[in-house]
Amino acid sequence: MANGPQNPAEAGLKAVQDAVGGAVAAQQRSVGLAQDWSESLIETYRSQAESYRALTDAMNSSMTALQRTLESQEETNRALKESLDAYRNVVESASETQERNMELVENFFGSLVETLRDQLESSRSLLLEPAAQQQEFFQNLTQEWMEAYVQLLNRPLEFYRASAERARGETEGGAGSGGSGR
Repeated sequence: MANGPQNPAEAGLKAVQDAVGGAVAAQQRSVGLAQDWSESLIETYRSQAESYRALTDAMNSSMTALQRTLESQEETNRALKESLDAYRNVVESASETQERNMELVENFFGSLVETLRDQLESSRSLLLEPAAQQQEFFQNLTQEWMEAYVQLLNRPLEFYRASAERARGETEGGAGSGGSGR
């Protein structure tokens, strides 16, 4: 009992603070996990985009070499050129699509993380402000109770002092009148 809070207001305030702290910590862990997951996913998409770019570059080089070879063969050149152009369009389209997908995923998870951060801040403000107001209320209430209790304890002492002052005044007043008459 000596280690526990001295009054129910402190105990209630401590319980509310512990509950708010736990809720905020859980929200922070959730935001951290979501952010780590989204960053990992974004990094995977970046890696894939770089692979597609390298593939595109290799294919461009290969296609350029093929194109030079084809230039020496006129008839074969027309057929292969058409197929080469079609293949190039497919590769470029796939690369552009991958890049757009990566941007969409980055935007989505960036918004998700920002929304979770906003929710965390909202939760903090909603949970911590009432706790602070309750703490102030309980402190004011406790202070008023202590002042009233001190006044209650001081009343008998004040009554005694006032009585002693009156008695001293009567004694001095009676002695002063008798001494001046002689």
